[in-house]
Amino acid sequence: MKRSTKASLLSFVLPGAGLWYRGWQKLAIANFLLAAAIPIVGLTTGFLSEHIQWIFLAIAAGSAGIAHSMSGPRE
Repeated sequence: MKRSTKASLLSFVLPGAGLWYRGWQKLAIANFLLAAAIPIVGLTTGFLSEHIQWIFLAIAAGSAGIAHSMSGPRE
């Protein structure tokens, strides 16, 4: 499996895991904290209670996309 694909799958399951796998620890932590903060803030304000499943899917897809794009060759 290509590294970028594995990084994407890891980040889809747990935001930031694919970035951590590729060696971007600081970015992985930032990605995880942001992905955790969005639903927490949304749920506490009552804004996301109806559509929370779509929010989680969007966060997972966005995190996977970031991991995939960052998994290219470092220069």
